[in-house]
Amino acid sequence: MKKVVSVVTAPFRAIGRLLLKLLRSLRVLGKPFAKVAGLRGRARVVVLAVLAVIVVVAVITLKPGPDEGKQVRATLDRYAVASRDKDYQTLCDNLLATELVEQVRRGGLPCEVALRIGLNDRRNPQLTVLAVEVNGDQALARVRTSAVEEPTSLDTIRLVHQDSHWRIASLQQPGSGSTLPGAGP
Repeated sequence: MKKVVSVVTAPFRAIGRLLLKLLRSLRVLGKPFAKVAGLRGRARVVVLAVLAVIVVVAVITLKPGPDEGKQVRATLDRYAVASRDKDYQTLCDNLLATELVEQVRRGGLPCEVALRIGLNDRRNPQLTVLAVEVNGDQALARVRTSAVEEPTSLDTIRLVHQDSHWRIASLQQPGSGSTLPGAGP
């Protein structure tokens, strides 16, 4: 049983020794650290283990989360690929917000059929993300879109964070599109 205890406590002892060295070098911080450094035996192990847990929790808490801007860009990249490949099922099921899909359905057509009608004649559509602004569970992306024999335009796409994913809520904000003369694909 003694070997099991020593194997289990060895990492705590190593952390304790490191923290003790740190505490000794930080004596200027005052008496609380001096008291911890003066502890012996089980009390010292418990205090150092608690300090180690606090440090780990602080590191995990302060660790930055996933970059929302990158996630928005990834969604728009998947949208561009699905549009180019005419994968209307993926667009409707995975990339468009529920609100937008329902709006299309209220128009009398299933989402996939409406997209096929609206996008089928587009050849080699391209989408370039110029800027992304995330504000909570909403994002706006400024994009440049083009297709063969169509003028290039600047558009704003609104996305919402839905079901743990970024989804496209509108393909163009009112008044945001502008045609760039002479800018072909």
